[in-house]
Amino acid sequence: MLPTLISVFFVLLILGVPIAFSIGAATFIPLMLDGRLPFTLVITRLFGGMDSFPLMAIPFFVLTGTLASACNLVDRIMQLASFMVGRMRAGLAQVDIVTSMLFGGVSGSAVADCAATAGILIPSMTNKGYPASYAVGVCATSSTIGALIPPSIPMIIYGFLTGVSTGQLFLAGALPGVLVGILLMIAAYVLSVRGGFGKNDDAPPRTMIGFVHVMKESGPAMTIPFIIIGGIVGGVFTPTEAGIVAAVAVLVIGHFFYGGFTWRRLREAVMGAALTTSMVMLILAASTVFANLLTRAQFQSEAIVLLNAITSVAELQLLLVVIMLLILGCFIDGTAILIMFAAPLFGVGQALGYDPLQFGTVIVMCCLIGGVTPPVGTLMFISAAVARIGLGEASRGIFPFFLALCVALFLVAAIPPLTTFLPRLLLG
Repeated sequence: MLPTLISVFFVLLILGVPIAFSIGAATFIPLMLDGRLPFTLVITRLFGGMDSFPLMAIPFFVLTGTLASACNLVDRIMQLASFMVGRMRAGLAQVDIVTSMLFGGVSGSAVADCAATAGILIPSMTNKGYPASYAVGVCATSSTIGALIPPSIPMIIYGFLTGVSTGQLFLAGALPGVLVGILLMIAAYVLSVRGGFGKNDDAPPRTMIGFVHVMKESGPAMTIPFIIIGGIVGGVFTPTEAGIVAAVAVLVIGHFFYGGFTWRRLREAVMGAALTTSMVMLILAASTVFANLLTRAQFQSEAIVLLNAITSVAELQLLLVVIMLLILGCFIDGTAILIMFAAPLFGVGQALGYDPLQFGTVIVMCCLIGGVTPPVGTLMFISAAVARIGLGEASRGIFPFFLALCVALFLVAAIPPLTTFLPRLLLG
């Protein structure tokens, strides 16, 4: 069953069938050939994959991101980032990265982060003489931070599929998210010095008056991450309820503090969130059936046998899993990879003796990196479209920052406290 399932899926993918339908259709042929499993399995798993209280957090966090973009809340976060790092070398690139770190505490989505920042910061960078490929590389790779720093939609999905605590996964992604940001800032600085650009971006001076002004503008926006994380850590509400609280908080702050909402913007934000959520849930439903068949086909056992046949060193076995996911990320959407392989690989991680939080964070990071790699990287497509450059030029600009992401990934895989320290400190 296993070879047939995977082969049919890749054939449909190569033929250009949309990812959700490729996954769904690939499950029927193994069922027909096997003859022992009823077709009702597809129906029950299809709806069962979406019928979950924890998954209700996804539409609310997506809505939070679209509402934040609609009410100019992102602009206020950029003002704060500009005050913090705008006077550094490659100031606009540093602002992009820090904005992603701050906005990640609101939206929980890499795509929302990229869509919110690319349209503003990529033109700003190119107008200041930054190479377009460099601007694309910064924007696409920094957007991955938005899905690592809590809240995080991929962490919600991973927690639902594996049974790992979503609250602990949120905290597990915090330090890796900061690590990614620091490494990207270093890469942006080094490339700027070598390229001779980004010397003067006219950022506001760091004065007490300037600080007061920036906090007056951005302070209300920055209360949202503290409300979300504080509420979860304090046991006030669950991660699912945190999504509702975040959406309401953005509505209130956006209306009363920033006055950015109009009926047209509000309608567009809701429709955008509905469209994004429907795509995610369609992939989730189809992938749940696919993952169930992988489990029935003893994918975990086969993977463990194969890894043990190659090497008995647990670190090298994890490296092989990471390489496999990075290769898959070049051809398959990261969300689909996460949903299809989270549960089967979770069993592999347990067999290898890895902490569930560390292993889950590594898996999520691999899937996020897939969003910046050609030929199907969503974040790369969004950024390149804004910059109006081809995918070849965009890929060359992304590559140095891709290496920085890989360094962060391998550090997280090698140093367990990066993912386990905060959850154990705050949640026990």
